[in-house]
Amino acid sequence: MSRLFLAALLFALFAAIVPVLAAESTNRLVNALAALELLESQARGQVKPTKEEMLQAVSSVTSAAHAITPTDTILLPRLQKLATEFGAQAIPTPEKPLNVADGLSRLLLTLQMEDLTKRPPDQIKAHPSAAFFPGAIPDGAPRVTKELMIDGATPEWHSTGLYAAPGEIIEISLNRASLIKGVTVRIGAHKDDIRGHDQWSRVPEITREWPIKDAQTFIASPFGGLIYIVVPKNGKFGEFKVTVRNAVEAPLFVLGQTDTKDWCERIRALPGPWAELATRKIILTVPSGQIRKLEDPVTLMQFWDQVLDADAELAGRSKERERPERIVSDVQISVGYMHSGYPIMTHLDAAPRMVDLAVMKKGEWGLFHELGHNHQSGDWTFNGTGEVTVNLFTLFVFEKVCGKKPREANKCLAVPQRDESLKNYLAVCDFSKWQRDPGLALLMYVQLQESFGWETYIKLFAEYRALPDNERPKNDDEKRDQWMVRFSKAVGKNLGPFLEAWGVPISETAFREISGLPTWMPSDWPAAQANLGDAPSG
Repeated sequence: MSRLFLAALLFALFAAIVPVLAAESTNRLVNALAALELLESQARGQVKPTKEEMLQAVSSVTSAAHAITPTDTILLPRLQKLATEFGAQAIPTPEKPLNVADGLSRLLLTLQMEDLTKRPPDQIKAHPSAAFFPGAIPDGAPRVTKELMIDGATPEWHSTGLYAAPGEIIEISLNRASLIKGVTVRIGAHKDDIRGHDQWSRVPEITREWPIKDAQTFIASPFGGLIYIVVPKNGKFGEFKVTVRNAVEAPLFVLGQTDTKDWCERIRALPGPWAELATRKIILTVPSGQIRKLEDPVTLMQFWDQVLDADAELAGRSKERERPERIVSDVQISVGYMHSGYPIMTHLDAAPRMVDLAVMKKGEWGLFHELGHNHQSGDWTFNGTGEVTVNLFTLFVFEKVCGKKPREANKCLAVPQRDESLKNYLAVCDFSKWQRDPGLALLMYVQLQESFGWETYIKLFAEYRALPDNERPKNDDEKRDQWMVRFSKAVGKNLGPFLEAWGVPISETAFREISGLPTWMPSDWPAAQANLGDAPSG
């Protein structure tokens, strides 16, 4: 037997055995005591478990901790002893985050978080991590009582301009006549749960809501945060009064309500560590340090209203919104660099750009993009275009509000990059490649916009919004077919050859429906690749 053959055989045996051993190692950690022993040994530097072993160990002990009773004499005393010894390390900060390797600390913090949600307000203390994020309250900051009128016709979060200090009890009072089913009070804007991440730069969950069921409601958060009154959707209530006691004032500017002189002289210096700039269309939540020198919030927020109005215009919906969009900056978010939703979440580096009018006027792709997601419709967004059709809104805002054409807004749309991109794609014409390349796919939509104008998109999106349910596309094939047919009819041109040249799958039935219209191809289509010969161009 040759040495080479023997080495190959041993390698094969090793490769077969290692996964089995790894699986056995992980399986034994289903036992909570074995898992806790591993976590403790790792914390003492005695062993070096794998990532999978650490994750399994934390999961096993967490599950067991849920099941045991307060009288447990085996696992609970060990956990309490470890919390005393290692609890001070279970404090994630941006400078010293908790990673998977910090398994014991992550376990102790997870159990601590769950315990805190069960405690009454008078047993809540400030968590040590609150000083790092969301932030500390300045020494000597006064606590205030404030009466607020809440518009019950506007659903979801209502900003109060008040901040709950970590560990301090906040009293919420409503008169009996104002008690409304479903109204809640929230502490904290940073609602993303990040416990699924391998790294925690803050406590994974730091916000909470409480129902307002009685005339007086007492709440407390170990982390603190901005205070919101939350109105249920579709409630359509009238105005009601809420009184908040023992809170710290935070900077809040409301366009059309806040006096600019008062803002500059007093409001922007209020002690709350987080500030909000609001209109009826959008609310920005940023660290207060970002607005301390903001002299002209009026012009800034008027700009933001223009952005939201542009989105509404393209989407074919009213510029008067049911409730404002929200953008909240955070030290760590649940997914991506930014993500859409309510609120839109961004990392902290976006905060200074959000409140800098000069920067925003140049165009802010990421923020405009996420707002676009909140206006995007699945009816005209087929598979592979989720990150493509959204940028029609991005480009529309760039043009209508910032004065920049699509070719100026993104380098993938600039000449000669776009020509090269199209030429390379047409050499293979692979629709799956088109679906995987948002910049390439966006070019197809831009060609339509450059030839037929934004007016066609506005008309088409409004048409989709008005569709009865029985006419809406039911699957991806119908989405592609309807897009081609509806756009073709809107412009009086047969777009079938255009989409076919791009490789977009369309049914024969859809092709026949527009066969009577004159065929069309864009003027910038590469002549050598155009297989239509004499087809008229746009």
